[in-house]
Amino acid sequence: MKLLKLADRTVSVLGLILFGVLTGFSLFLTSYFALTYEEIPHTKGDIFPLVLLICGLLTFLMYRFSGWMLKKEEGQERRIRILAGAVCLYALVFGIWWVGAAKCLPLGDQNSVCTAAAQFREGNYEMLTIDSYEKYLFIHPHQLGLTALIELTFALFGNGNYVAFEYLNCVGAAVTLYAGYRITRVLTNRKQAWIYYLLLAAACFPLLFYVVFVYGEIPSITFSALAILGFLEYRKQGVGQKRLLWLAFACVTCALACLVRNNCLILLLAFVLILVTTALGERNIRPLVAALLLVLTFGGARTALRSSYEARSGIELNRGAPMLLYVAMGMQQGEGAPGWSNGYILHNYWGVSDFDYAASEAMAKQDIRTSASEFVHHPKYALRFFVGKFASEWNDPTYECYAMTHIGGDDPRGAVADSIFNGTLHTVFEWFMNQYQSLIYGGVFLWLLYGFWRKKDLSVLVLITVIFGGFLFHMLWEAKGRYILPYFVMMLPMAAAGLSELSDRVNSWLRKHGKVPDRTKG
Repeated sequence: MKLLKLADRTVSVLGLILFGVLTGFSLFLTSYFALTYEEIPHTKGDIFPLVLLICGLLTFLMYRFSGWMLKKEEGQERRIRILAGAVCLYALVFGIWWVGAAKCLPLGDQNSVCTAAAQFREGNYEMLTIDSYEKYLFIHPHQLGLTALIELTFALFGNGNYVAFEYLNCVGAAVTLYAGYRITRVLTNRKQAWIYYLLLAAACFPLLFYVVFVYGEIPSITFSALAILGFLEYRKQGVGQKRLLWLAFACVTCALACLVRNNCLILLLAFVLILVTTALGERNIRPLVAALLLVLTFGGARTALRSSYEARSGIELNRGAPMLLYVAMGMQQGEGAPGWSNGYILHNYWGVSDFDYAASEAMAKQDIRTSASEFVHHPKYALRFFVGKFASEWNDPTYECYAMTHIGGDDPRGAVADSIFNGTLHTVFEWFMNQYQSLIYGGVFLWLLYGFWRKKDLSVLVLITVIFGGFLFHMLWEAKGRYILPYFVMMLPMAAAGLSELSDRVNSWLRKHGKVPDRTKG
């Protein structure tokens, strides 16, 4: 049991440090993109007392609303479930409206995977080869899972019908928010916290605006949320068939998340680390078996996917660009900010090495050594580099939800959508998301602080484990604000629990000191 306690304290301390820094950054500074929408993050200062005041006001409003919801003990559960249904329905309707209003076109990588999926439907597999014009899946075969999902969408709703994928994203966003609600119920038995979560979820505009992004963001976030729910329910259940069903659910959804987006391997690794540590701490082999099943499910699914496309196409899949290229680029000055895209991968793999994997990987290793040496010999530069990289990713309250989706087609947008991208509503939403981000970061910090000494199953810290793993990974990997969105969505249940406990502690202090009437007396 000492191992479990040590693991609990270690994860909690690391989480407190990370969210202490995030809260501090978000209270004083904001990363943003100019309305020219060049992928160049800028930084501006915030008015700290105003941000703090707005966060306090939002918490007070949630407290009053939850008090109204819970005023009568009879029917509390029913009212909360109605609110949950209303929030999910709202998210679905908002997303459907945004798809029709935003009229976004899939460009860049979005267009490449859509083109590949459409060609696959027609029996054309040249995108897997070096002979195709884009060579997209030849260079990035890890995108095959996402391509398969889009191909399935095209098979069901018409070839090339990317709008259908956007509408499915709307469903995914609603399912994600519902899964977060269920996760909150596992993390805490406070009904007030459940209501806080639902209110915070309804205001998660970065997620809702991303429904028009024809890429792996929403599907991977949805599968990840479901996998976390399955994992927590598996750990919560005692023994029996229900527990095994939750484990199977976690295995399948985790595998799907990893197939759609490689970065979700961080989620799988977090599951495995928690289960292995639990097995060692409890001297129980069952968590080890569960960890093995999670790994084997993903490995089997990945092998089946690749084998299926190789059999269909008659083409052996290329290894693609070495993953070390992304690390090498993440340690270089980008065009807009430290570690951001600078064309290094295509220059190295397509250009200099002429698609030679070994030569490309060797160059990446050398460039990593060069960057590391520069950091060691110039520590002030290294500090500025990584602080700038960290802030540009984690301190953007929009997580590039506008920058990644602002391109429209020939059909002009209406006044409301145009204002959200370029006008007054853009300023309003961006201002709100900035305060909202500070509220979420601060709420998670409080949840970790209040729960530090409490005895709990290690699995309760799975969200923090994933987020901290994501922090470490993206400090080295290529930088983008949108890469942080999945972790931000994972924060909502913890933030709700932390803010709920803060509300009760403040209220208790006020009652104790006679600042508000104590209605429990007399």
